Amino acid sequence: MNEVLAVASPAFTITNREQVLATIADEVAPATRKAYLQAMKLLRRYYETQGWNLYPLDDAGEFVDARFLEQVLSYLQNLVSSGRTYSTVNKTLSAIKYFAGYENARAYAVLVSKPTRAFMEGLARQTKSHTPKQAQSLTLSQVEALHAYLRKGRTPRDIRDRAMLSLGIATALRSQNLGELTLSDVSPAVSIDGVVVRVRFSKTDQLGKGNYIPVAKSPRRSVDPIGALNEWLSVLGLFGFSKDNTPDFPLFPAIRGRKAVQATKMLNPNIAITETLRNRLVEAAIATPAQAFAYSSHSLRATFITLASQAGVSEADIAAVSLHSSMATLRKYDRSSVERHATVAYLQ
Repeated sequence: MNEVLAVASPAFTITNREQVLATIADEVAPATRKAYLQAMKLLRRYYETQGWNLYPLDDAGEFVDARFLEQVLSYLQNLVSSGRTYSTVNKTLSAIKYFAGYENARAYAVLVSKPTRAFMEGLARQTKSHTPKQAQSLTLSQVEALHAYLRKGRTPRDIRDRAMLSLGIATALRSQNLGELTLSDVSPAVSIDGVVVRVRFSKTDQLGKGNYIPVAKSPRRSVDPIGALNEWLSVLGLFGFSKDNTPDFPLFPAIRGRKAVQATKMLNPNIAITETLRNRLVEAAIATPAQAFAYSSHSLRATFITLASQAGVSEADIAAVSLHSSMATLRKYDRSSVERHATVAYLQ
C-alpha cells in the first residue's frame, strides 16, 4: 500500500505521507480489513499447495492476465465445492480485489471484468436453489441447562464461558463484535440495574459511529447475564485486570488450559465461540456431538431474536439490540417464525 504515494522527483516532498496512508487504510472498517487479511491468508495457503504465484508472470516477467483469472476462479470454485456459502465466496473476492487495487492494477482490472462478474452471477443463480444451513437457536430450557452446568464449574474458563455465552445472547452481537469487546466497552446502567455495552464497529456501522446496547439484570438469577458478567469481572480483577487499570484489555481473553488467563484476545472469535458453545452443549448433555454441529456462534444471536419474538417483543425493539437494519434479515434469525404457524385445526 506504500506504493500508492510515489515521489515524483527528489525536490518533491510530502510531509504528511504517513497520515495520508493511514487515512487510506481506514477505507474499510478494522473488522472488514481483518476479515480480508484472513481470507487472503487462506488463499495464499491454498496457492502454495498448488505451486501458484498470486500474480503469475511469464518468462519475460510480464503479468499473465489469463492465468491470474483462472487461478482466482478455480480457488473460488473450490470454496463452493467445500461447502462455503455465496457470502463467503463474495467476501473472498472482495478481499482479493481490495489488495489487488493497491498491488497490481492489471489484476484488479481482471477482477472487475466480464468473466469474473459472469462467474459470480452464475454462482448466485446456483445458490438460489440452495437453502443455506442456519445455526440452530437454543430453547429457554436449554439456556437454563447450560447456565446450570457452567455454574458448577469454578475455573476461570468455566466462569468466562458462562459470561461470554450469556452476554452473547443478551446483546445478540455478531461473534466478531463479541470477541473484540474490551473492559472499557462495558459501563454500569443504574436505571436498569445492568450494563450498557459499546459496539465500536458493526456490519451496519462501517464508519464506526458506535452503538450502545443495554443489558438489564434478569429477575431470574439462574440465567441472569449481569450476574454471570460480574462474576467474570471479579475473576479478571484477581488477575489484575480492570476497567480502571487496563481499559483496553479484552473482555473475553484467550485462556490457556482451564486457568491461565492470557493478555490476548481470541484470534478468531467465530471459531472460538463456536467451539466453546458446541463443547459446552456436549459436556452439559444438552446435545450429542453430532447434534452440536447444528449450533455455532450465530446461535447466540438467533437465540436472542427467537426467544424475544416468542415473548412478544416487537421487531423494532429486537432490531434495536441486534442492530439489524433490515426486518427481512432479522426474521431469518427468528427460528420460531415457521413453527408459530403450525395448527391442529385440520384435525378437529
